[in-house]
Amino acid sequence: MGTRVGIILLSGTLDKAMPAFMLGTTAAAMGMEVGIFFSFYGLTVIHKEKLKNLKVSPIGNPAMPMPVPVPQILTVMPGMMDFATNMMKKMMKQHKIPSIEELVQQAIDLDVKLYPCQTAMQLFGFKKEDLIEGVEEPVGAATFLNFVNKADKPIVLNF
Repeated sequence: MGTRVGIILLSGTLDKAMPAFMLGTTAAAMGMEVGIFFSFYGLTVIHKEKLKNLKVSPIGNPAMPMPVPVPQILTVMPGMMDFATNMMKKMMKQHKIPSIEELVQQAIDLDVKLYPCQTAMQLFGFKKEDLIEGVEEPVGAATFLNFVNKADKPIVLNF
């Protein structure tokens, strides 16, 4: 068995989901087996409705490029999250970066296994039918870790 990449996505923000899917789809395109485990807020990335509204949080993210310097304290102001999200989406479009919806579809097309966390689904009251088409049955952490651990070369990334 070759290399398996296990990605754990705990955050439901656009700026965490994008690199998780970029790395996952790249690894899959290189012939690696890839599984992404969606737990806690990461579940929003595979939720039919919530996927459409992922946001970028500028709070506590001082490395985020802004068109003008913004003191970190101002990032808590109403409207800053929408501003940051719109700015990120505009930059993505300008640089021809695929949207999160496109990356999710690419992952499915490349046979990336999308594992919803059973415990987090219970916690938030999500049902399998709330999730996008193409996800695996909800699993526990042990099942996901067994997937990764069966490889000769396991790689685990956390977002």
